[in-house]
Amino acid sequence: MAKRKREEATVSFHYLVREKRDEGVDPEIIPFTDDQFASFCARLIAQPVIDLTNDDTCKHLKSTISAPIELCEQVNERTVFGRFRSLYSGHAYDNTDVGEIPHSSVSLRPFFFLAYLSESGRIYVGSQYLGQFGGYGGLSRTLRDFLPDGVVSHSFRNDATSYSGARAKEVRVNFSRKPAEITGSQKFGQRGAMSFKQSSSKDEEFNTTVSTKILSKLGQSDAILKKAIADMLSGNELLDIRDDDIEDCTVVATVNGKNRTINVIEAGLFATRFPLEIEDYIKGHPDREKSKAAMLKLLEKQIIEKSESV
Repeated sequence: MAKRKREEATVSFHYLVREKRDEGVDPEIIPFTDDQFASFCARLIAQPVIDLTNDDTCKHLKSTISAPIELCEQVNERTVFGRFRSLYSGHAYDNTDVGEIPHSSVSLRPFFFLAYLSESGRIYVGSQYLGQFGGYGGLSRTLRDFLPDGVVSHSFRNDATSYSGARAKEVRVNFSRKPAEITGSQKFGQRGAMSFKQSSSKDEEFNTTVSTKILSKLGQSDAILKKAIADMLSGNELLDIRDDDIEDCTVVATVNGKNRTINVIEAGLFATRFPLEIEDYIKGHPDREKSKAAMLKLLEKQIIEKSESV
């Protein structure tokens, strides 16, 4: 039997702040206090483990857009670590072991998260992903439910961590081609996906093209990135595609000898995903204790040291 490919565990970072808004003036930032954070942690730790044998719990999961939280622990007075469940539903699919998974059901995938109160009064949040799966949006909504009103979320983007020294191997693009006119024959448009790869490990032209036309523009606006991708696709006579047709784009590359997936445009998501350098996985998911240590280290080195002035 072929060896299963393991999904890469990564983490995105964000921070929560309270804003007091008055018309005509910039919002006032109100730092979180130690007492507010202690109460926030206590409420998270008190959340029960999800019981899927409980009918009320299942009904709630089918109606919510938030991410249930469970198994939280206090790392120290400024840090809490736990697990959240990202919810997936709405369409049926087949499973080799249990058969059809009905569209009315909700699938729950577990991911780790951490929350840290900085000296400046921000609450930093790390949200784990596994391959393309995760869900900071649902996690953010849940965390804000445990905090005072007026909380907004900000995300960190640091493209240098993703493409420094990268050697491109493959480009994947999802697109949705809209009709040129409302009366056009393609009334409902066309959706599709495409990828193109280097011809061999020595294909320098492919690496140079992707590096200069796409990776060099990381960190710029989506409009600039979409134009660069469309120009490259059209230039290779692969597809005559408009900038606005492009929905997302990823580049598979080798960085420091390891395969990495660089999210150039990811369906409107902004935050950089930092690789978790861990080797221990259980049932395809990263080990909890190793994930906690790796996430705390990345938070300190990649985020706090660069964003906090104290």
